[in-house]
Amino acid sequence: MYTLKTKSSITTLVLLSFLIALPNIVSAAEGWKGDIGVGYNQSNGNTEKSSLSVAGHVKRIFEHSDFMLKGDIYMSTTDERLDDQKWSGLASSNFDIDDAGKWFTSFGVLIDHDRFADIDVRITPSAGIGYWFLDEDDIKLNVEGALGYESTSYRSGIPDEDGVVALGKVFFEKQIFEKARIAEHITVIPSLEGGGFRVKSETEFTNPLRDDLDLSVKYVVDHNSEPAAGKKKTDTRIVTGVKYSF
Repeated sequence: MYTLKTKSSITTLVLLSFLIALPNIVSAAEGWKGDIGVGYNQSNGNTEKSSLSVAGHVKRIFEHSDFMLKGDIYMSTTDERLDDQKWSGLASSNFDIDDAGKWFTSFGVLIDHDRFADIDVRITPSAGIGYWFLDEDDIKLNVEGALGYESTSYRSGIPDEDGVVALGKVFFEKQIFEKARIAEHITVIPSLEGGGFRVKSETEFTNPLRDDLDLSVKYVVDHNSEPAAGKKKTDTRIVTGVKYSF
């Protein structure tokens, strides 16, 4: 039978293959830029296992719009056997709606899987509007609000859940020291049907080792106000690694 678990395993394989092939994909596609990072993280919360992290994105910027594909995978092994995993994939596009390029519309589809939190597959398409407060080389800040429809399948056999959600996003990036940068991504997703809320915060410090290679340290917090039975509300991860830009 072609089950949701089979779909999740296939998606994991496809996403990992995409991330590994990312530099070759971008080099063959004119006008695209991106990065891929590999690191090690120590998780606390629903799991306390050591994990390998692979993350990357590609982006194409047009005159008044952009398109981005982004993905990440965290995998944990015990006794050389894969026992836990967490991944997410995002396709998004923004379109300027004023001459100054401050206001923009946003469209995206987020797909994620979290073995730690009992999530087999969660799919969230959304559409909204955002505003750039700052968009300079040394400092960036934007906010975004959107509406979406979330569909969740659980690993433990809990009935699937569907419902309307809101999405609030904040992105901030600042150059510090001579070339190092610190960035903060915050996403808040409250249910509009009484299903609690989720918050994800990703803080990243990057420092260049050479023109196309950075040292990267991430601190990631995932909070769910109404987790599955027996699961903790908050997971945290510290990921240290290197990031190659192309």
